[in-house]
This record gives sequence, structure tokens and C-alpha cells, in this order.
Amino acid sequence: MKTSAKVVVVGGGVVGVSTLYHLAKKGWTDVVLVERKELTSGSTWHAAGLLPLFNMSYSVGKLHQYSVDFYHELEKETGQDVGFSVVSNIRLASNQDRMDEYKYYSGIAQTVGVDVNFLTPEQVKEAWPMANIEGVIGAIQHPDDGYIQAADLTQALAKGARTRGAEIYRNTVVLDLEQQSDDSWVVKTDKGDIHCEHVVCCTGNFARKTGEMVGLDIPVIPVEHQYIVTDPHPDILARKAAGLPEQAVLRESDAGYYLREEAGGFILGPYEENAPCCYVDGPSDQSEYELFNGDLDRLMPHIEACINRVPAFAEVGVKTVYNGAIAYTPDGNPIVGPAWGLKNFWLNEGHSFGITAAGGAGWQLAEWMVDGEPTVDMMGVDPRRFGPYATRGYLRSKNE
Repeated sequence: MKTSAKVVVVGGGVVGVSTLYHLAKKGWTDVVLVERKELTSGSTWHAAGLLPLFNMSYSVGKLHQYSVDFYHELEKETGQDVGFSVVSNIRLASNQDRMDEYKYYSGIAQTVGVDVNFLTPEQVKEAWPMANIEGVIGAIQHPDDGYIQAADLTQALAKGARTRGAEIYRNTVVLDLEQQSDDSWVVKTDKGDIHCEHVVCCTGNFARKTGEMVGLDIPVIPVEHQYIVTDPHPDILARKAAGLPEQAVLRESDAGYYLREEAGGFILGPYEENAPCCYVDGPSDQSEYELFNGDLDRLMPHIEACINRVPAFAEVGVKTVYNGAIAYTPDGNPIVGPAWGLKNFWLNEGHSFGITAAGGAGWQLAEWMVDGEPTVDMMGVDPRRFGPYATRGYLRSKNE
């Protein structure tokens, strides 16, 4: 293991590995990543891999746009399949308020440069034949949207970073972070110390614990997020056998869920109201590939809404319920940029849509670090946008 480097990235999820990749791509090849367990073993491994382009923030919209374009290029560059399925994304509107929100968003999308199509109920039925369109007044569709295999994406980023000279140290625990009088850092690990100019914190569920090492109260808290994987459905299998295209990712905003095909069946991902916060004091030192017990009772309102919209969902058995932690900030946008009150310490945390944002967040953080400024307006994700009011209690009340 190196004893010195230009940059040490702490955290080996998709966000950390993307940061490492983009720093190396930008020309800073003397960079290393330290991961306490295995790559993806925090939240990345259990992510459903959706790539939603919809976002009301210009800053986040630009990060998502870059990611979706970049992931195609990454696969070509590394020769490693990232499992990118471009099936599009359809967001339903069941009332005029929701449709007005979509119309407002379309202006943001136009500014960002993201393609959005408005659909009639009949066009929704054509795109999603298994859907019941009763009560639907319209929808928007992102034609470039879809989903990706998160673990495969991370490994492709790691391959690209290593090819450019970056190094990755797995099963290496960071014990402390100490700033020196010249504003450089010493990263103390159980395998030895690394002296570096910059530290980038990409520690996901461990963000608050990492922040404590340097005196920062990072306004991030993990929340339980469940999704259901079902057995195959004969109608989906029949569509595949007939060579018909996979149906789009379907989102019903007013019912708070997403639905997509998976291995001949479905994945249903509800966004629960009052989903409990977790890891309030941080995960345990042994935490790796960790899940919580599933709770289908909590999901019943979303399951019933999904059955109303896609009756075939009632006809399949539940194969698996994933219940894992996802990090949230008070406003739902990630924290990307320089930490407040510390020199040469950077944050890439609080990614509730980490797979979608990882590429763009790594890209812009590398631009910021190497050239001294980002190339897009990052106000919406700047770590300094929160004040001392963003305490643990505030985080819980905002996110549960």
C-alpha cells in the first residue's frame, strides 16, 4: 500500500469509485481509494439500479444527465458489461396538479437538455399494455431512461480507474483522519498511514461517523427502503417469447411507487411515508452486505395501488423483499463539493439516487478539485447550503 498520494477517496461504493475514476481521467493518477470491506458492500449492492432523469433541481438534473450518457461510454471504454437497459421511464398523472408539476418540470428538463415526451392515456396503454389506465389523465416519458446493474457498473468504473493508474485498497479500515499544519492530511488505516493532499469522503451510511473524525456534523441520515422482487408472470414471459420489447419503468407519483420488469416478473419499489431512519449512530464495524427484515404490512397501501394499476401484480408470488439503507439529506439532494471549515476535504455524500448521480457527481467533483471550479452550477448540491439547524433530530423529522 502506498504511503503517500495526491488524493485518498474513502468509500468503495459506486459514488466513491466514480470519484476515483474521474480524478484519474482528469489527470490526477496518483489517487487511491480505501474501502473497509468489499466494493459495493454498503448500499450499492442492493440498489434496484434505476436511472431516473426526473429532478426539479438544475444541479442534480445535470449530474443525472451526464451519468446516463457516460454509462454507455464506460461500457465501450472498459469492455465490461454494465447491464444498461434503456427501456424508458413513464410517470403517470392522475390529477391536474400532478400534470401541472410535470409541465413545470419540462421547462427545467429543456434547460438541462433532457428529452421529455408527454403521453395521452391511450399512449400509456400502448407503451404499457398490462396497465389499467382508468383515472390516468396523462404522463411524461423519458425515452433515454432505464436501469443498470449497480455492481457491474461499479466494477467497470474500478477497471477504468485502475487502467489509468489509480489504486484500490479493499478490506482496509480508516481509523482516523488528521489534518496537518500545511493543510495536507494523514489517513490512518489498519494497514498503515497514507499522507495525501486531499481527502474525499464517499462513505454513504457511514457519513456521520466519518464526519465525526474531522469535527463535521454531516447532514445525512440513512432510511430503510424496501422493494419487492416477484416470481415470473406468464404474460411477461409470453411477451419475451414473442420478441416484444420490455415495458418501461412505470412510476405512479401519486401512489409513491415504481414498477419494472425483472427476470420475467416484477420489481415493485414503494416510497413509504414514515419509513424509519436507521444507523442513526452509524452502522456497526462488522456491517457488510447488510439488510433489515422486510415488512410487507408497511407496504400494503403501495401494493394495493400497484394492483389497481397493474392487475397482473396480484397474480405473482413474492420471491424476495429487499430492505436496505439509503442515505438522505434534508432536501433529498446529495452533498457534493468542499466541506465547510476544512481545507482540502471534500464530500460526496447523501445520495438517495446514488446510481443515477454517481457518474455526474464524480465528474463534477473532479472538475472542481483539479481546475478549482465545477463546470455546471452546483449550488443545489453544495455542502454549505445547510446550517447548524440540520441536526440529527431535524434529519429524522424531515426524512421519516
